[in-house]
Amino acid sequence: MHSPFAVLFPQPPGDLGSIWSCQNELRNQSRDVRSLRNDISQLASTLTAWKGEAKRAFIRSKNDELTELANWEDGTLQAADALKSYYFKLEEAKQKVDSIRGQADDLWDEFWALPFLDRIAHREDYEAKLRELKASYDDATATLSDEALNTAASLREALYFTPKDRNHIDIDGDGKLDDVDLGDTRMMSQQELEDIHKRLQDPSKPLFNIEQGHIGDCHLLSTLNAYNQTEEGRKYLASLVTPHYNAQGKIDGYFVDFPGYERNEKRVFVQDVMAYGDTAGKSPQADLASIFEKAFIQSHPGGTKGRLTHGGASASLSTITMQNISGTPGNIIPNIGLNHGDLRYRTIDAIKWGHPIVAESSPFAGDANVTADGSQENITIASSHVYTVAAADENGVTLINPWGHNDRSGNTGKSTGATFTMSWEQFYANFGDITIGTIP
Repeated sequence: MHSPFAVLFPQPPGDLGSIWSCQNELRNQSRDVRSLRNDISQLASTLTAWKGEAKRAFIRSKNDELTELANWEDGTLQAADALKSYYFKLEEAKQKVDSIRGQADDLWDEFWALPFLDRIAHREDYEAKLRELKASYDDATATLSDEALNTAASLREALYFTPKDRNHIDIDGDGKLDDVDLGDTRMMSQQELEDIHKRLQDPSKPLFNIEQGHIGDCHLLSTLNAYNQTEEGRKYLASLVTPHYNAQGKIDGYFVDFPGYERNEKRVFVQDVMAYGDTAGKSPQADLASIFEKAFIQSHPGGTKGRLTHGGASASLSTITMQNISGTPGNIIPNIGLNHGDLRYRTIDAIKWGHPIVAESSPFAGDANVTADGSQENITIASSHVYTVAAADENGVTLINPWGHNDRSGNTGKSTGATFTMSWEQFYANFGDITIGTIP
């Protein structure tokens, strides 16, 4: 039985035997999935007499299933490895705590072995020794707590399947609609992973270039880009991201923290990005915004679908997104017609003090005459679309379209750059509100 001193240092929670059994079970599942995948893969070769569209449909379905099974096989193995790694971290922490508890028992015995007057005289010495043990204990448990968050994030990533989100979209620009799953992901190249890390090291420059894909997450990308407008905002975004290194010492993914979520949900591990998301153009190049996008989608049970209808990451409100990113809801200032002066003043003031700020266009937004690429242009303001506010003064406001471009008016098929400046009168006519965030 331990002494009252040792009781001050309880063992960290976690059953080593259960964790080891669970990782073994996951490895067995991975082998079972591999066996099933091999059986399905060989099935088509036995159907030589089967012809026609039904067989072609079966082959397409089979290939889709094989991809899912391969992801499942890899995911269960990754989950097993994550649990195994945590097993040894927990074992190490328990051993450290056992040692600390043993030292606390010794201190108790030493203290009570002293004569009464000596105990009074040396009380502060023993309290100092207890504080040293407390510091060692806090360090061990804090390290384990962080490892627990990392392990939970790794498990969620390894066993996560983005919900299906079938859409018909012209992906390749040939004028024909393609049947795609917006929930599809792709692995990042080592070069992409290293380039992201390199840009994270220098927050004096933009951390990413926004180019929204086919997912309706303009609220997220524009909000991220609002933080990307100032060095303080970039430093904050960089502080939310931590690289993860594999056994070979190479980056194989990133942990992303969302302060607006509960402790057990706020950390997300990202190893892949959305195939039809940010920067998913003809020459895909994942960047930090792609990492945040995947982490954000992975944090929503509805995946890429709408927030209100399916609990997904699309079609959300910027104030909620700002809360997810910073822990504090954004301050919405609606354009109600009678507050144009206040709206202008609040926008200019927010820019002056370095606040992240976005603006959402109204459902009735239309064409506007703006300055883009150094010349006067007529562009179409996309309705119910969120833009980053990059600058503002008494003469007008500068915005950035997360698409990475703006469509010229008249359905010409031509576009300008993403950034444009418009008068306040044009802004009032086309935008329904602004949302101002904070940098913690």
